[in-house]
Amino acid sequence: MELFFAGLTGLIAGILVNYLADVLPTLRKLAQPVCIQCGTHYSWKDYILVKACPNCKKARSWRTYVALAAGIGISLALWLNPPTRMGYWLGLIVLVFFGLVVVIDIEHRLIMHVVTLAGAFLGVITGTIRYNLVTSLLGGLAGLGIMLVFYGFGVLFARYRARKLGTDDGEEALGFGDVTLSAVLGLMLGWPVILYGIMIGVLAGGIISIVLVIVLIILRRYETMNVFTAYGPYLVLGAVLLMYFPHAITVLFGK
Repeated sequence: MELFFAGLTGLIAGILVNYLADVLPTLRKLAQPVCIQCGTHYSWKDYILVKACPNCKKARSWRTYVALAAGIGISLALWLNPPTRMGYWLGLIVLVFFGLVVVIDIEHRLIMHVVTLAGAFLGVITGTIRYNLVTSLLGGLAGLGIMLVFYGFGVLFARYRARKLGTDDGEEALGFGDVTLSAVLGLMLGWPVILYGIMIGVLAGGIISIVLVIVLIILRRYETMNVFTAYGPYLVLGAVLLMYFPHAITVLFGK
């Protein structure tokens, strides 16, 4: 019965991630879900039961099913092995936040301020429970400051790129949403662990970007200075490793 409850809770978490990822980037508010293809409103029943759009008959995206399956699996794993200092409930809530950030950033190249604002509130609670308020706030300031420096370099690169291309297409090497997300992750990870979190995120993003460039070169689709990637998922990856796998720092950094 307990595992059934955990599975059901995970299913609800997956539905929540899907719903917020569907409505926030398009409607900019909490509202009845709509089809992203034709804009027709779903009934709540059809949306929860993952039915096709009643108007254009377009099936739901594969992300919908991945989020539901991931929610169930993660909830069961947390129930059986709750994370240190957080426990099952807080551990699940934090992962729902992470899932929302990752889905929106991958699909829209966007980290919404309303999401990071909610994350900041969650981050203070999480950091205080895991450490204490001072450690949490110091981590948040460190995350904000470090990524502001990277953001500044990104702005300079964007200007250089615009001059080379002769046009400004609005692409950014690093968005300001990544800065605010790093501050939230700093609140959760605390000082000095946020340093390791950012290192993991930057390294993971760099490695994947290099792999992507190599693949595009092989496929003869590579264009100089036109390869951009969402960095939010890599920053979240670093936080997940350090918050949910206690020996990650020792394994990765020998600390």
